[in-house]
Amino acid sequence: MKKDLLTRQRLEAMSTADLLSLADDYGIDFPDNLDRRLIIGELLEFTEEDAAGTGTDETLTEQELFEEQDLPLTYNDTTVSLFMRNPAWLFVYWDIKESDMAVIKQDPSFESIFLHITFYENETDEKPCDSFDLSIKPEQRELSVLIPTDKKYVMVSLAQKFADEQPRVLTFSKKMKILKEREDIRDMQPGKKIKMSPLVELSGMKELLYSHYINHRQSFSN
Repeated sequence: MKKDLLTRQRLEAMSTADLLSLADDYGIDFPDNLDRRLIIGELLEFTEEDAAGTGTDETLTEQELFEEQDLPLTYNDTTVSLFMRNPAWLFVYWDIKESDMAVIKQDPSFESIFLHITFYENETDEKPCDSFDLSIKPEQRELSVLIPTDKKYVMVSLAQKFADEQPRVLTFSKKMKILKEREDIRDMQPGKKIKMSPLVELSGMKELLYSHYINHRQSFSN
């Protein structure tokens, strides 16, 4: 909301306490023991800037602040990213620039787009220890990937396949360390006793591990 324009004469006639109260009304926070001349200067600058504005209240209402807004389906960039949903599942999402997609579709030898999943023993390794491919649809933008056991690092490439030639890589992700599942969860079985401290057991960890085993044992035993 636009504030009334103040003059230096009006402000200098006010007490310091009134100046601080006015600043508080304007939403300006001053440190304690600040010189009143600086307070007056800041108030004058604030009201002059406000007078030069549109005069409308641009403060968002609570409904506008928390209103859900749809994200764009594409940002028109060729990228691929990944993160771990849990130690067994990798979530991959990607985007393909419109110009890149147009070139792909115009090539008569184009066959498909796919994800090339590679695994490494060490973060600095250049040669993968294992890999596999997953076919995807041109309009697809995300995929959950089940990770084989005992893998340490993973990287995903977005590639295209053409007839009678080697695949072409469009882009690739950073190399990511694969999380390791807790042994308590991995070895959890109904009726199997697990040694826990009284404090951990009091927290409800035993019931949580049992619930994880019942609901996610397939994922953690791939």
